[in-house]
Amino acid sequence: MSVSSSNDNQELYTEDFIFGKQVRLKQLKKGYRFGSDAVLLASYITANKGFLLDLGAGVGAVSLGIAWRNPECQIVAVEKDPEIGALLSENIAANQMSKQVTTEHISIEHLPADFESRFDHVIANPPFHKNTGTRSTNRHRNLAHIGDGLSLTDWLKKAVWACKSKGYVSFMIRADRTDEVISFLNAHKMGEVTLYPIWPVHGNPANRIIISARKNSKTGSILLSGITLHNTDGSLTSNASLAMKGLGIER
Repeated sequence: MSVSSSNDNQELYTEDFIFGKQVRLKQLKKGYRFGSDAVLLASYITANKGFLLDLGAGVGAVSLGIAWRNPECQIVAVEKDPEIGALLSENIAANQMSKQVTTEHISIEHLPADFESRFDHVIANPPFHKNTGTRSTNRHRNLAHIGDGLSLTDWLKKAVWACKSKGYVSFMIRADRTDEVISFLNAHKMGEVTLYPIWPVHGNPANRIIISARKNSKTGSILLSGITLHNTDGSLTSNASLAMKGLGIER
C-alpha cells in the first residue's frame, strides 16, 4: 500500500493505492484510515458473478478491491458517515467502477426492506472494539473502531438478514471475539463456518480472523492454515506480499 498526497486540499486528504496502484483511494489525512485488514479482506473474498453487500464500506477499500479482482460481480457499499460516504462515491467514480459498485449512505440498522435475503455474499470489517473501549477525540475514528452504539451482534444480525439462503457472510474480526461470532452463527442456522487466522509474525498469536459462514448449511466448521504477515525482520512474507498485490490469498 503506497501513499502520496494530492495537490488539492493536501492538508486534509491523501491519495492512497492498493493492489499495486491498481485501485486509488482518497481518504482523510487525520482520523480513520483503512489499513491491512481491509486489503486482506478484499484479497480473500472470491465473488465471481455474485451480488455483494459491504456493510460499513468506509472509503471503499474492500468494495473497490473486490470489484477490481472480480470484475463481473456487483456490489452495494453501505456507509453512514456523510464525509466518508462522499469520499466513497468519489473513489468509485475515480476508479471508473460506477456501473459495478453502488452506494447507500445510511446506517446498517436502516437498510431497505428489499435487502432482506437478497445478497449472495455479505461482508463487513466492522468496528472491532467493544462499546466500553476508550473513545478517540476523532469522530470518524470512533465510528470505525467502536461504532455508534451498535454491537457486533447487531452487525451480524443485519448480515444474516440480508444474505440469501445458501449465500455467505464474511467478517474480519479481532481474534479475541471469535467465540462471540461463532456462538451467534451456530444459533442462526449458519453452517460451513470457516476460520482464517491472521498472524502478525510467526510464533505470535493470531490477532485477526476472517470468519465466513453459509446460510442454511449443515456442513461443519473448517479451520484453515491462515496467513502470517511479516517475517522476523519486519518484511512481508511471500503470501502476504501476494495478498497485498491483490493476487488472492492462499487457502
